[in-house]
Amino acid sequence: MKSLVHLAIAALTGGGLHLAGAAAVEDDAAASSAAKCCNVLEKSFPGKTFSATNQQNLYQKFIASYFSVNDRLTPTCAVSPKTTRDVAAVVGLLSKNSCQFAVKSGGHGIVTGSSNIEEGVTIDLRGMRSVSLNKQNKTATVQPGAKWIDVYSYLDALGWAIPGGRAGTVGVGGLTSGGGNSFFAARYGFACDNVKRFEVVLGNGTVIEATNATNADLFTALKGSQNNLGIITKFDFVAFEQSDLWGGTASYGKQTVPEQIKAFYEFTKNLKDDPYGSLIFIWSYFPKIPNEADRIVITNLYEYTANLTGPVTTYPPPFKGFAPDSPIGPPTANTLRVANLSSLTGELNSPPELSNLYATLTLTNNVTVLNEVARILTEEIEYYKNDTFLEYGSILLQPLPRLFTDRSVERGGNVLGLDRYKDDNIIFQLDLAWNGTQYDERARSLADKVMGDITTYLEGEKALKDFQYLNYAFQDQDPLGGYGPTALGKIKAASEKYDVGQVFQKLVPGGFKLAGAGSGNKYNRTI
Repeated sequence: MKSLVHLAIAALTGGGLHLAGAAAVEDDAAASSAAKCCNVLEKSFPGKTFSATNQQNLYQKFIASYFSVNDRLTPTCAVSPKTTRDVAAVVGLLSKNSCQFAVKSGGHGIVTGSSNIEEGVTIDLRGMRSVSLNKQNKTATVQPGAKWIDVYSYLDALGWAIPGGRAGTVGVGGLTSGGGNSFFAARYGFACDNVKRFEVVLGNGTVIEATNATNADLFTALKGSQNNLGIITKFDFVAFEQSDLWGGTASYGKQTVPEQIKAFYEFTKNLKDDPYGSLIFIWSYFPKIPNEADRIVITNLYEYTANLTGPVTTYPPPFKGFAPDSPIGPPTANTLRVANLSSLTGELNSPPELSNLYATLTLTNNVTVLNEVARILTEEIEYYKNDTFLEYGSILLQPLPRLFTDRSVERGGNVLGLDRYKDDNIIFQLDLAWNGTQYDERARSLADKVMGDITTYLEGEKALKDFQYLNYAFQDQDPLGGYGPTALGKIKAASEKYDVGQVFQKLVPGGFKLAGAGSGNKYNRTI
């Protein structure tokens, strides 16, 4: 059962999908240009630049370091800067020579080309992963190449924490610049809301800082725009004292779904009364399990972030609806315990070496709506139950109450656009994983059917919101457009002001770009 739990929680890692090879640039002119760019880098950064013909061992390890098969592209070369000055010099050279490039932080995203490139240069930030803490001014300074397990391991030992990723192997840079949901969102907002200073390398190779007092427009625009404005080389997070917390996973049978939905609705509605709670509901289907009755597994992730010093014998107040004496009943298996963030996020890692597809939408928190979504999913599974190409298919539901936005606004706001909504909502995520690129189109077809049917229903009920969480978005979705025209306008204005040469629009082709933002969504044409 433990391996099933690990599979079920795979989608906690953020990102999206572009099916294998879709972003490849194949013309000879591009390959020749990329080779010239790599020659320039090798001369300027000897020992830090590697390719298939130069430091081949480092190059192969670099490719293998990507979590998903989707993004294991083969750039013409990669360069590994160690300092902000290195990053500035690299970007300056690439910009001057009109070289296409990508930027890698943790390498856990699954949109092909979002942090790697086929014909061009990849800037690999793994050499910049330091973490430090200033207790006096309550600031944790983190470089973008760090993974969240690096951050938590360092801060746990000191009794401090910052809001961040819920799976330890996710990178700091991508998660935070894409918004960053966390166990602490009900108390402090998204991870990006807790950055009080960004150090950024702009497209012309200059280095500036962005705070709420200096370059304030850029400061706001960096909170959700991901790779559109520059390379963030340092994050100063607001830190707080934190001891152990209660949490872990709990698994249930599929017969509990109706009661699970009621409890999930109540948890989301009442989270403002006890903002120490954090919940993720995961409905997973494992087609390769021999007994059909066992193929659907419900896995809840509970976290209670109040400082604790001893054992917890009963479920904390926000989780009473899920307690063993509730209508749901006791879990069939669980890892619930009092532990530190390193331990709790260390168990939430995804199975590597697979192809992945994520897609997302946002819906109103409503019991009737959730029950119908569950019915649609059950119907879809009946259609696909004999198609065993999948390793697993999961649906994740995560609370998105108005409370999260209130916390964001208190900290100066972001560009996610959630302040448009006064009601409580839910982030819905589809996560598919399979082994073998020959199944890419079948996975795409399944995703289109599931997302299309659910979107059609939600639109009819006026329960669908425009917001799409960028770190879970599918390649054809429009998360930047989903932020709404006001928020998108702030990102575009910052791009025009701080990236005058439009380096991050023209030379960084991967990810969700501003040119297509606001044009629509594969599953939601109402944006």
